[in-house]
Amino acid sequence: MNALAVVRAAGFGAALGVATSMSPAVVNVSIVDAAAAGRRWFATGLGLGGALADVVHAALAFAGVGGAAIADRRLARGMAIGAAAVILGYAVLAWRRRRSRAGSRAARPDPDTAAPPGHAAGQIGRGAITGVLLTLPNPAALGAWIAVAAAAWPDATPGEAAVIAGGVGAGSAVWFTLLARWVSRVRRDHPLVVWIPRIALAALIAIAVIGVVRAL
Repeated sequence: MNALAVVRAAGFGAALGVATSMSPAVVNVSIVDAAAAGRRWFATGLGLGGALADVVHAALAFAGVGGAAIADRRLARGMAIGAAAVILGYAVLAWRRRRSRAGSRAARPDPDTAAPPGHAAGQIGRGAITGVLLTLPNPAALGAWIAVAAAAWPDATPGEAAVIAGGVGAGSAVWFTLLARWVSRVRRDHPLVVWIPRIALAALIAIAVIGVVRAL
């Protein structure tokens, strides 16, 4: 690949990463919920983990080998059930954390505001692992990338697939990081903050159930 081809593939991937990341999928919902709870660094990590999962899915899809990963119906079903279990587990833990904080009568500073040194790095790391687990095992997400690759760049070479995937990861990471930053700036006493965890819980449950139903 020459320099122009690299720039073209990377730019295409970045634009695709931003566009596809704006859908109301599990990572966006989780980021909004965590950032609204004052956990900006964890939310940022969620986005980075989701972006890494997008890189893997996009690389498999544009390289033309993604279909083989979900061709076995039993494997795809198992992946969908596993992904749903992770999503539901995360939703329950996030809800319990919110209820625990809300039930305390003491003043509750935002977790990322009154934090010890090294807190940000640890939260980003934990968030990244969670973001990968929420997205990577999901066969529906991989299937969506396969459809996008077939429609947008069906004859990509391995080199082009790698560059496109890298661009996708960069675009996704930019969007997710900005989303975490924007939501974290919402005042803690804003009425919307009260509704975000409820909406997020319902959305995560719906995403998990739809994923399992589609795989069965």
